[in-house]
Amino acid sequence: MSLAGVEPASADGQSALAALVRAGGGTLTLAGAEVPVLAAWAAAARAAGFARVWVAAGPAGLTAEALAGLAGAGLGGLRLRLYAAEAAAHDYHAGHEGSFRATLGTARAARAARLPVTVTTPLTRSNSRVMAALPGLLADIGALGWQVATVAAGGSANHGAVAPRLAVALPYALQAMVAAERVGLLAAIAGAPLCLLGPLRDRSVATPVRAFADACSGCALRPGCPGLDAAYLGRFGAGELVPVTQGGGPVASGARSMKLRDMFSGPWLELSEGPCWPI
Repeated sequence: MSLAGVEPASADGQSALAALVRAGGGTLTLAGAEVPVLAAWAAAARAAGFARVWVAAGPAGLTAEALAGLAGAGLGGLRLRLYAAEAAAHDYHAGHEGSFRATLGTARAARAARLPVTVTTPLTRSNSRVMAALPGLLADIGALGWQVATVAAGGSANHGAVAPRLAVALPYALQAMVAAERVGLLAAIAGAPLCLLGPLRDRSVATPVRAFADACSGCALRPGCPGLDAAYLGRFGAGELVPVTQGGGPVASGARSMKLRDMFSGPWLELSEGPCWPI
């Protein structure tokens, strides 16, 4: 949701926050604003009933002093995006030279401010095979959790062009997620059909339901599955999908799933005119 230019104390701001809380959003993520605006919205969101407020930080980053001030206003953590464990690959995907260095600087600032950090890695054709290097870096920067997110085949020009075949890319990502958990990171996957996740189905976090192939109609996992974006099915077809016809059962709802849901799910508020990254 975009509320660019809206004051959190205004009728529109209060109405939007109340609606998001009623919709079941325990965690709110704020994106695209200067520190004073973020502080005002963080305080208003906590007052409205959100249990957690996070900020999605862009390449420009935030200083430890600014983050400490935001923590005082109710900020609970920081969301960062990393495509790879080295500068050239990350900066290529991000489209900003120096983005890798700036992102690591923001992670260090968050650590100094004693704010937890989660990292999202969009899954692309280029970075899937080097995912194994990310858990070590994430442990070094003190990340609390890691989310691998599929990209829309029909999305932005940058992401749409690098969307991989999931049956090829997901095994690398899932292996890296298991490695991340071995070093103490909670790991999640967003936007992948459950039939391709095998024993890691309980690491799936909620995303808007998109499209399903005809073969999905009888799958036992369908009730909790996010499906695929329609452009992916149009581009790659449904041959990779392996519907589970019996014994699938619901996705696990244990302590791990609850933590992942609280850490990575929930509404986003875009507070500027520019686009945000909603995963």
